[in-house]
Amino acid sequence: MRTTRLLPLVAGLLLTVTAIPSEAAPRFAGSPACDTRAKVAGLDLQTATAADLQAAMRAGRLTSVRLVDAYLARIKAYDAKTNSIRALHPKARAEAARLDAERRAGKVRGPLHGIPLLLKDNIGTKDLPTTAGSIALEGSVPFQDSTVVARLRAAGAIVLGKANLSEWANWVDLSMPNGYSSLGGQVLSAYDFGDPLGSSSGSGVAGSMAFATGTFGSETSGSILSPASVNGLVGIKPTRGLVSRSGVIPLAEGFDTAGPMTRTVADAAALLTAVAGPDAADNATSDAPAGVDFAAAARTGSLNGVRLGFSAQRRDGLGGPAREVYDAALDTLRAQGAVLVETEELEDLGQLGIAEIGLIPNDFKAHLDAYLTTAIPTPKSGVRSLVDVVAYNQQFPDKVKYGQRLLIASAAQPGVRELAQAGSLGLRTAMGEVIDRALEADDLDAVVVHGPAYANVGASAGYPTVIVPAGLVNDEDPVGLSFLGSRYADRALVGYASAYERASRKRVPPTRVNDEIIPGC
Repeated sequence: MRTTRLLPLVAGLLLTVTAIPSEAAPRFAGSPACDTRAKVAGLDLQTATAADLQAAMRAGRLTSVRLVDAYLARIKAYDAKTNSIRALHPKARAEAARLDAERRAGKVRGPLHGIPLLLKDNIGTKDLPTTAGSIALEGSVPFQDSTVVARLRAAGAIVLGKANLSEWANWVDLSMPNGYSSLGGQVLSAYDFGDPLGSSSGSGVAGSMAFATGTFGSETSGSILSPASVNGLVGIKPTRGLVSRSGVIPLAEGFDTAGPMTRTVADAAALLTAVAGPDAADNATSDAPAGVDFAAAARTGSLNGVRLGFSAQRRDGLGGPAREVYDAALDTLRAQGAVLVETEELEDLGQLGIAEIGLIPNDFKAHLDAYLTTAIPTPKSGVRSLVDVVAYNQQFPDKVKYGQRLLIASAAQPGVRELAQAGSLGLRTAMGEVIDRALEADDLDAVVVHGPAYANVGASAGYPTVIVPAGLVNDEDPVGLSFLGSRYADRALVGYASAYERASRKRVPPTRVNDEIIPGC
């Protein structure tokens, strides 16, 4: 076990510092004046939370219909340059009108009533195609909503539409760029028209542009955390089993999860509260805690006395501008009373953190074949298996233009569920033990790291991470600060992330960075 040491702190600091009151905290950067489609009912869509929107609707200053119209106007005006939206729901406005009528009748379902959301296009909806970005699933509408969508709708949320993604959750070919799909084309970051990272790329870009109050992504290894980091968002990669995957097109059942991507911790916590908990349709959720109020954790979270591990080795390896952002984040944590403890346990894992990659092909084939034969009618392409998908794609080299070597390798696997489950369980157990040992060795509550650096480590264990905007590198490139914890530590991590967010307020919307994103700005 590597020896760890407590970082030097100003004498007495931990005894005297308390959390900065929210009213004294700096405000989030809002939309520039040239963003004429940012305001609705006196609120800036880049900074307004779901709670702010609810208050405006409660006061009669805003309706859900008007809110839907505002988001649709933003998408129409700005998304041509980023291509984050796959499809818009043709009945979103009618659903908003129905929920407005419920509100007038005195029925408000909760904090998400009348709130529009965008979903990654692998999260199943019974009234809108769910395609994973593949031409082989074009027009494919599942028999029923995914559990995530069913719970969001029950809470009063509106499915505004689907976000583009890296095809098959970035499992087509190693040469395929992040954000590309044969069906949706290329997603581009709103900050620099560059790499949007991860497979939840459209969810990240759409969230950054305030095209909805919040978005949902999915993660097997980094696909929520990476796009959240580079798109200036809060992302929650939940403990595997906290959120049902039923109805979500699988990549690797042994590691998959779904989670929120939003502009504030409060909104991410509200969405997680709505969807988390056991689901009979997903065995992985059998021991998930029920009825957890993550939103309350966001309101009351504190860093005072919280012990956070960090790697000095990784910090020292960062480039100058990135190190400045990370150092500022660490200073904020200290100022809020966190105890920072150096630990290199997770840094020393080497290639173990990506061991799950070798388990994906068999897992993917086994569970995708099951999805194609049970969750959807036969698509118009006729595909009923991964082998069929590979064969269909070969007819369209202009669309599947980066090759499909990962799909071909997966199609060659036996596709045995029991083999997949045994392999993923073994890795999750081993990696979970590594993380838990690192936490226990120095009585740590969590580990913090620059960006999504430990995304693979947490994913391999099935453990949770919350990432929060930490600032801009070189005043233009967003990066997040990640909080990684043990299994079902999600609520505690939300609290730590919220406390950091309240004290730092580092999110800057892309419309303040990229003056080409808004025509004429």
